[in-house]
Amino acid sequence: MPAWAHITFNWKIVLEICILWLVLYQIMLFLKDTKAVNLLRGIIILIVAFFIFQKLGLDILNWILAKIFAISIIALFVIFQPELRQGLTRLGQHQIFYFGPKEEEIESLIKEVISAAGVLSKKNIGALIAIQREVGLKDYIESGLIIDAEISSELLQSIFNPNSPLHDGGVIISNNRIMAVTCLFPLSENPDIDRALGMRHRAAVGLSERTDAAVLVVSEETGRISLAVNGRLTRKLNREDLALILRGLFRKEKKKRR
Repeated sequence: MPAWAHITFNWKIVLEICILWLVLYQIMLFLKDTKAVNLLRGIIILIVAFFIFQKLGLDILNWILAKIFAISIIALFVIFQPELRQGLTRLGQHQIFYFGPKEEEIESLIKEVISAAGVLSKKNIGALIAIQREVGLKDYIESGLIIDAEISSELLQSIFNPNSPLHDGGVIISNNRIMAVTCLFPLSENPDIDRALGMRHRAAVGLSERTDAAVLVVSEETGRISLAVNGRLTRKLNREDLALILRGLFRKEKKKRR
């Protein structure tokens, strides 16, 4: 009888390893593109080194690493508390049974939003539009005026018309509808954002830091179009580039859900 025939399969160990890997993977996703991810990587390196030193019997190095590891854990929760809070918020807002919009709905949404952004850009009319993806925006929707209207370029243009009482604040598009207007978005506290940018841009980045929404901005001063996703602002976009990015975001999301 071969030696491997005596090896018993323990499904509990396999299950535990899979769960642990899934948890670590989700943590890395939540901390992606934040300063905390670098500290997390450092802690992982310390853990690996700790086990190696244990195997080699290097007691002094083992003791030193144990102390450093304890300090690193405290630093993770104290210094990077904002990033961890944002990650936990996004975890709690995930919609388990969300399957995303249909292909034709994506194309219709992109067409109307880009059409409105193009007109507003030419007229130097400021705009702030958040498009919900997987993470719900209920709290931000409730901060504004709920209208639950069909998406159209003309309606978006009229909302941001300077003479309209609804032009202040942001518009939220959810479930392929203009769900609310005059919404309040959180301002980003990222010190690396260009100081020349105004409140709309900081609000766009701020919302994209706390959710996975795609937030479009039209500058009132320059008419330039920008898009904030995952805390990063892409500026000076033309209509073609904006359409390409939005299609990529929503199609990638649909593939992930499948």
